[in-house]
Formats: sequence, structure tokens, C-alpha cells
Amino acid sequence: MKAWDTNLLIRHLTEDDPAQLRTVREELEKAWRAGQPVWLSDIVMVESAWVLQGYGLSKRETLDALDAVVGDSRFQTEGGRETREAIERARVKGDLAEHLISLAAKRAGARKTQTFDKDVARFPEFEVLK
Repeated sequence: MKAWDTNLLIRHLTEDDPAQLRTVREELEKAWRAGQPVWLSDIVMVESAWVLQGYGLSKRETLDALDAVVGDSRFQTEGGRETREAIERARVKGDLAEHLISLAAKRAGARKTQTFDKDVARFPEFEVLK
């Protein structure tokens, strides 16, 4: 299995550099033919969200793009179902990073993730400090 850095996923999603896009698509095809999905870390997913929003995509467009990646069998995300859950929660309130943080903390045995961000108070994994 191969893993991608953020810049490869961004080329795949934005198609903004034809030469690099060709290389990325060739690598994705090789992995697919080998029957091995490309692995994407949670950090790559978070960085990609930030980069896509920096390209001018709305939060909704960004989350839709990342959700499409999670649903694409050519990719395997570090968080698996947690990644999709974090995307869905970010659609309601908060951002992808903080939801991935709270779900990873929960998986590790933490009862709550403490934060000052009032936007995520509705989610049971968070404890908003004053």
C-alpha cells in the first residue's frame, strides 16, 4: 500500500496542475490495478480541508469533496468510518479537525475533549470550558 501526502490529494481534487495531475492519476491507477487503496492519514484530510478552503471552496464544497474521497474505494482513510462521521458532524457545526480530534480521543478512551469552542457544545464528546 502507498500513502499520499496532501499535495497529491489536492492535485487529484483540484486538477490545477496538468503535469502533476497526470502523475497522480497514474499512481492511483497503479494502486487500483494492484488491488491496494491509497492510504490517507487524518492529517492529510485536515490539511486538504484547509487548502481547499484557501482555494475559495465553501465549507460545504470542501466537505463534499472530502466525503467523495472517503466514499471512493481507491482510497483508505486512517479514520475509516470516523472520518465520514467527522465530516458529517462538521456539516452541522465546527470543523473537520476538531471532530477528528474528538473522535480519536474517544477511541483512545477519553470521555471528553476539552475546548473553548462553543460551536461544538452540542456534541457529547466535547466539554466547553469558560
